Amino acid sequence: MFKRSLAFLCVAAAAYGIVPRPLADIQIPTPDSKKINLRQYRGKVVLIALISTTCGDCIKSVGMLNSLQQDFGKRGFQVVAAAIEDNAAYAIGSFVARYRPSFPVGYLDRETAIKFLDISPTTRPFVPIMMFVDGRGTVRLQYFGNDTITKQGDKAIRPVVNGLIRQAEIERGAKKAEAKPEPAKAEP
Repeated sequence: MFKRSLAFLCVAAAAYGIVPRPLADIQIPTPDSKKINLRQYRGKVVLIALISTTCGDCIKSVGMLNSLQQDFGKRGFQVVAAAIEDNAAYAIGSFVARYRPSFPVGYLDRETAIKFLDISPTTRPFVPIMMFVDGRGTVRLQYFGNDTITKQGDKAIRPVVNGLIRQAEIERGAKKAEAKPEPAKAEP
């Protein structure tokens, strides 16, 4: 049932960037002049939120994303956010200070955001954009701010996160079972 639901969600998300696809290899600059290297989260399910610092829905999403990070972080989940509006590099510092996200937040310029989202340069996406990445670094789902799942917020996003984490746990369990040597059989 989960796999069928996930397959449906993947088809619905395909209009907004090809999924599944490998996560673009970029680093997200932060207000303190460091960089978020997304490869450091390999093995975890990652929700990347692309936001605008002046968007009401994006500001509201910080609380939901904080809650998701707290509830699922110990199960191999990580939230990362990046502001993508013009002048994001200047606006993100005060945004972080004011809303205090419990997850890493940085910014991307327009060209990098387009590459990251795998969209046409003429596309003007609604924010917040939610990108769901599995533990292997594959973008599984991508939703723009005007999509139903994004508008429904926690009620719709929490089951997607939980499902991706459960899938990762099943895959890890299968790998452990394969690596476990079979006990030697006694010969008669």
